[in-house]
Amino acid sequence: MTSENNFGALNYQELVRRYAADLAAVEAAIADNLASSNELLEAMAAHVVKSGGKRLRPLLVILSARLSGYTGSGHILLGNVVEYLHAATLLHDDVLDDAALRRGAPSANRVWGNHLAVLGGDFLYTTAFDLLLSAAPREVIRVLCRCSLDMIDGEVLQRRWRNRPEISEETYLAVVSRKTASLISGCCRTGAMLSGGDPSLVEALGRFGSSLGTAFQVIDDTLDYLADPARLGKALGGDLRQGTVTLPLIHLLSREGLAAEQSRIRLLIERGEVDDAGIADIAALIRDHRCGESAMARAREFAADAQSAIEPLRGSELHAALTAAADFVINRDL
Repeated sequence: MTSENNFGALNYQELVRRYAADLAAVEAAIADNLASSNELLEAMAAHVVKSGGKRLRPLLVILSARLSGYTGSGHILLGNVVEYLHAATLLHDDVLDDAALRRGAPSANRVWGNHLAVLGGDFLYTTAFDLLLSAAPREVIRVLCRCSLDMIDGEVLQRRWRNRPEISEETYLAVVSRKTASLISGCCRTGAMLSGGDPSLVEALGRFGSSLGTAFQVIDDTLDYLADPARLGKALGGDLRQGTVTLPLIHLLSREGLAAEQSRIRLLIERGEVDDAGIADIAALIRDHRCGESAMARAREFAADAQSAIEPLRGSELHAALTAAADFVINRDL
């Protein structure tokens, strides 16, 4: 394989530039395949699918397929499918959370109501698997079916722990593994499967995606307390407003010497009574006691595990590209 040194300057922006044609083809497919005889369904699906986002999942499909030797066009359909699956979960999550904003714009459930937003998510799920059945290899369909089941399982597990401040880091990570990491792992795994990649390569990329997806979600959950709300596109503390306790708060609730503050916070969580003032107070405690830093350190551990998964590929363009994608996930501020 080509020397790693030839790819040392790769970063996320360069990846987007190099694979602009493939990403544009995925974007065109996303728009074309939303066509429906029901204009309302089409409008709802388009509202979330086209609302922004950096298309990380389709890009991981493209990289894993093209840089493991795939020369066909199936990665375009697959990139379309994973974005539909992701968007479907966003529609359903916004209903479950009664969210008002999605990426800085009114959420679909606020525009059309909860019932129709759920149907919009169902439309995306069904369209995704209809596309897969039309052209994808059976083993690829099986992997993405498993990812979808994992995401449902993760949502149910998260609901079971709603308004329960005693949630452990282990349980939190189990939720993350299912809700977020599973699909990102599936993107990497199925991209390599298109090329007929060696099973060891498929497994390595699957592990890379799982660890990267976990890091991605831990960072998102940390930014939910620490980011600039204007750049985040929503109010801070959205998870806690819904009774969801994430890693920065888990760390805060385990810090020594904060018994009075912890007791007060636990009571607020259990009662579901966290308001704007409470969020601001908790975010300040998270900053003051460096719980955001400890959560980010945990995210970097998962990023390191992602890197170790692809260490056998060192010296290849695939290794350099996936490393650039991982750097983007870890260093982003949104």
